[in-house]
Amino acid sequence: MSTTPPNGAAPSYRPVSPQVSFPAMEQRILEQWATNKIFERSLSEREGLPEWVFYEGPPTANG
Repeated sequence: MSTTPPNGAAPSYRPVSPQVSFPAMEQRILEQWATNKIFERSLSEREGLPEWVFYEGPPTANG
């Protein structure tokens, strides 16, 4: 698979190393969420508004 876009244009993304450590990446993200209190902010920004629920998953019990 080529990473060179058509017409010689520069790609709009940074290449990802095939040696990426997903556990380390997840740890950095969790630390960022904790440091910046992302979850707490998501709750406080909706304080006083109607409850909003997002159900993720298949629409039926048998998938």
